[in-house]
Amino acid sequence: MPAVDLIASDLDRTFLGADKLPSAENLRAVLDATEAGVKVVFATGRPYRWLDVLGILAPVHPTVISANGAVSVDVATGEVLHQSGFDLEVLSSIVADVRAVVPGALFCTEEARTWGVEPGFDRSFEKGVPDVEAPIEELLARRPKVVKFLVKAYGVPSDELYRTVSEVIGDRAVTTYSFQGPDGILEISAPGVTKGAALAQVCADLGVDPARAAAFGDMPNDMSMLDLVGHPFVVSNAHPDLLARGYTVVGHHDDSAVGRTIQTLLAADGRPRPQDPSLSGAH
Repeated sequence: MPAVDLIASDLDRTFLGADKLPSAENLRAVLDATEAGVKVVFATGRPYRWLDVLGILAPVHPTVISANGAVSVDVATGEVLHQSGFDLEVLSSIVADVRAVVPGALFCTEEARTWGVEPGFDRSFEKGVPDVEAPIEELLARRPKVVKFLVKAYGVPSDELYRTVSEVIGDRAVTTYSFQGPDGILEISAPGVTKGAALAQVCADLGVDPARAAAFGDMPNDMSMLDLVGHPFVVSNAHPDLLARGYTVVGHHDDSAVGRTIQTLLAADGRPRPQDPSLSGAH
């Protein structure tokens, strides 16, 4: 395999196992990569408040692109390095248009550190209690700096919801999803805000040619960064749309496929291999 100067990975169903934790093998691979001089970036749809799972990697200061590219943070310090928000007038028009085609839709607003939901929005996948629970009109009236916007529709699968909503939103925002299920959830970002765009900026800041970068993903919200890099990989449990795009398929996310592939990249690169670090706390 070719040498790489940067490795980027999605978290859920990619770098993390079924238990939502990174395996010891995946953690070891990341630490080996950083000690060998390879930059490591995580790019996730998760909001800022969900990044505690990466706390064990804080000593190597990985950059984390969260909220599908809207917020970048330093895991070690918790500093928000960058955030991109919505124009609230545009967002209000999007809400009206989505409600017209999906009358039962419910909404959630994500800011860099806080979040708000409408009554009835299923929060089973969320952590903690929302900062505000109110109708979307009241949420937007608070003039929040919304970095990501969620649309929930009970009884409408994510794929179907995406087709309907993306058509009415058009180029006013970026519409994607990272959850498959009978009750669809879509993730809406401001125009131009994607994992790929954020990763391109990180590469520029670090002086890395994206052609010499590798990326790992599993869902449609990963496509932009997979298309950016010279060496895109998807796990075998990836969404059918990704499996059909010709990316290199590695093993299953619950079998440390990302870590094993990183070690293969390091070995092929001929970089010196450090001794295995202690990884207490990993499963």
